[in-house]
Amino acid sequence: MPTTDTLPRRRRKEARPQELLDAALSLFVQKGFAATRAEEVAAHAGVSKGTLYLYYPSKEELLKAVIAHYLSARITEGAAQAAEFAGPATDLLRGILIDWWTQLYD
Repeated sequence: MPTTDTLPRRRRKEARPQELLDAALSLFVQKGFAATRAEEVAAHAGVSKGTLYLYYPSKEELLKAVIAHYLSARITEGAAQAAEFAGPATDLLRGILIDWWTQLYD
């Protein structure tokens, strides 16, 4: 049975992939993918570069994970909005993009 001392560490370890994705998204938005270094993502998440590479073996794999995590949910939401939308497609697309952009920065 885990002790009280190991519970925060275990919770932190379980949260680490999400922390890395959040840090990567923040830096990719601020600096762009090409200008963001793996060391910066790791530091932003409060882990070592080696820890980052345990979860994501390359910066490209990290980008793929960011896209899969953040965009897949938005695509599902957009599909639901599209099914219910009665106006012009341009208004639908504009609304979906504005919603996504707003959520990205909240």
